Amino acid sequence: MRPIRFLTLLLIIVSGLLLTAAGDQPPTPAPPQTRADLSAAFSRRLQAAPGTQSLAREGLTPELDSASLSPDGKTAVIWLGLREDSGRVLGTEPGLVLARLTGAGWQVLLPGDPGWDDTLASLPDGMLPLELRPEPNRIALDAKNAAAALTGYYLPYAAGTARFLEGSISHFQSIPELGYPSCAQAYCQYAYDFTDFQPYPLLASKDGTVYGTPRDSCLNGSTNCTNFIVLYNASDRAYQIYLHLSHGTIPDKLTPGTAVRRGQYLGDTDDTGYSTSQHVHFMVTQDIWSGGDGYYWGHSVKIQFADVAINNGIPRNCYEVTHFPIYDGATECLGDKSDPRNPANDWFTSGNVGAYPPTGALTKPAAGATVTTGSNPILDAGALVSDDVGVTAVQMVAHLNGQWTGLGPVVTQPVQPGKYDWDVDLCAAGPLNGPLEVAVRAWDYEGNVSAPLSPRAIQVDHACPPPVSQLKPAESFDSTAVRLNWDASSAGAGLGSFELQWREDPGIWDPANTLTVPGSLRSAWFAGQPGGIYAFRLRALDANGQPEPWPAGDAAETSAVLPAACAPDIYEPDDDLALANALPPGEWAQRNLCGPGNPDWFRVDIAKAGSYLVSGLSQSGGAAVSITVYAENGATVLSSGKAAWVGQDAFARFLTAAPGRYYLKVEPLTANLIGTKAMYQVRVSEVKDLFLPLVTR
Repeated sequence: MRPIRFLTLLLIIVSGLLLTAAGDQPPTPAPPQTRADLSAAFSRRLQAAPGTQSLAREGLTPELDSASLSPDGKTAVIWLGLREDSGRVLGTEPGLVLARLTGAGWQVLLPGDPGWDDTLASLPDGMLPLELRPEPNRIALDAKNAAAALTGYYLPYAAGTARFLEGSISHFQSIPELGYPSCAQAYCQYAYDFTDFQPYPLLASKDGTVYGTPRDSCLNGSTNCTNFIVLYNASDRAYQIYLHLSHGTIPDKLTPGTAVRRGQYLGDTDDTGYSTSQHVHFMVTQDIWSGGDGYYWGHSVKIQFADVAINNGIPRNCYEVTHFPIYDGATECLGDKSDPRNPANDWFTSGNVGAYPPTGALTKPAAGATVTTGSNPILDAGALVSDDVGVTAVQMVAHLNGQWTGLGPVVTQPVQPGKYDWDVDLCAAGPLNGPLEVAVRAWDYEGNVSAPLSPRAIQVDHACPPPVSQLKPAESFDSTAVRLNWDASSAGAGLGSFELQWREDPGIWDPANTLTVPGSLRSAWFAGQPGGIYAFRLRALDANGQPEPWPAGDAAETSAVLPAACAPDIYEPDDDLALANALPPGEWAQRNLCGPGNPDWFRVDIAKAGSYLVSGLSQSGGAAVSITVYAENGATVLSSGKAAWVGQDAFARFLTAAPGRYYLKVEPLTANLIGTKAMYQVRVSEVKDLFLPLVTR
């Protein structure tokens, strides 16, 4: 955006001379005490006006926005603003009421009151806005064009941004207690007030050329000086009128006759002239004249906004479609009709793509560069960008999952004009690893967002640092099984797995002695040889397979000494079929694993045919077993099952065709798994098979 042009004393003098030459002396502002008297008089008149209670229910309070006096000081023009309960004054054209000074003080007239027309007619031209003055001689409307809506118009602000429709047909509704209408239906049926909480940039609604001389010399908040710009579209033979612009914001290059493209920046909204609170009054006319303080006016003609999805391109707010007559079949609004003044209603999002979006390119990283090494996720980024008005922000983007996604911060401060340099935490975007397409995205002052600029492919070498893990002291039992527990954390890529390595102590680390554990677990069992001494170390791998370094110096993180012998349980000997102990169905038996490969035999007497489950549950010391089910002859195998690993349970299913005796053989999962406290439980129980119907279609 170009620097704001400050109003000089010379411009003030010249502007005043022009107004005087036109016969439009600016009105005299009412002094503070008179304003207070006028405000009190209006309040008294409002209390007697019909409809006041309905206004209160709508959460609107009319109040004096500004006031001016006739040359003789006996007549006042009061401009009214509407204040919501939230404190916000509606951004639109004000209502207007009059006041006459009598022996009893100021008496306020509302539109339609006796004496209104005569008092209005008696006012000097300079006291009334152009909207409320008699029409001058004007160009006749083109009947062909006036019969149909003009198309190809877009909301006058940047694509993707939303503004609030403060009013359209409300301009010409008769609401005397508010001083409405603010303009006649012929002028304002297709006039639109768009506002926001702050002034915002305006873009051309349609192509055109600058008509007349734009003005932005009026100071913001001026009540008798209106900033404006007008564009003429030759194909429509129509004039786009933009009113109430901000001081010093219309680009210098927009001189009379300059071609303007749709989406080109015109200036900022504000509150100049016949206005309450900042907004733009936008309309299109095919006849045009100027007057008042020098701005342009005309009869609004029907247009359709290509980016307004309701009412065939005609915007309306929810208060209008629920409280006023329906015009042009426009019955819809954006929001909740049952709560028409909800502040979330009626925000219209523009599709007006900027005519001159930002341009530029990344300067860092270079195409083909390899970035990050896993230990440092910070990428040094840089870009050069430019815009016809001004760049407000840049961001690095990456093509991820089929779409361009922002990486790192949105940067608003250049190191030099147009030059940006910043850091991007690649790991914050996810576990990036491998080729990546990156670019820069830029925002301009108007609110336009560029397409990804200067795309290039780079190579990411593990954007996130490796994970971190720490083994805790080994949990030892009276068993050759040891339970190892650990803590672990990811640096951003997620945990994929762990590698638990062991060696005899003393000894060397052998990759063959590695147990791979899923990344979701934080413990694992290890079974060694009786009497062995073992050392352990652990490393984590992230979801991309990036490993944590092994502990420095090949050091072990923990160790364990395993027992060399064990004490058998009281049910020994039970090492063969002939020594099998009875195991009634449904009852638990508890044993330990003592002696390398030591089996325990059980005999089970089944009273009826059916389906049975053998459960071998680990109880302590990392016990884990293999189960084999035999027929009565002790040789025919009916079923078998085993634990997946040390410290886990085993199961076996078998069917019996008739009552009889069956045998179970339970053995350690591995021959070296022994221990006085390496205990398991076993049970045989009948189960019911449930068969569900298979439904296909």
